[in-house]
Amino acid sequence: MMEIDVKQRNQRIRRRVRAQRMQAERDRDVVDGGDPDSAEEEQIAAREKPARPPLRRKKPKEPAPLLEEDIIDGFAILAFQIIRRFRGAST
Repeated sequence: MMEIDVKQRNQRIRRRVRAQRMQAERDRDVVDGGDPDSAEEEQIAAREKPARPPLRRKKPKEPAPLLEEDIIDGFAILAFQIIRRFRGAST
């Protein structure tokens, strides 16, 4: 029970100090000739995150054309497999 009272008292003190600080800032802005509303707007604008750029559209990928080198490589791989089979069968 005592801890709750201490916490509540500390919260009230923090709120009061914050309110006094905010009031002093407003009073200082009025004395300086500044508009208190514009100061608040500037603070809000400073806190806002900058707008994100739009996402880039990805170009659809076209399937790569079948090149002569790919066909030749395929035949070479098959030839090596056939040679291995022959060598394995002969031993």
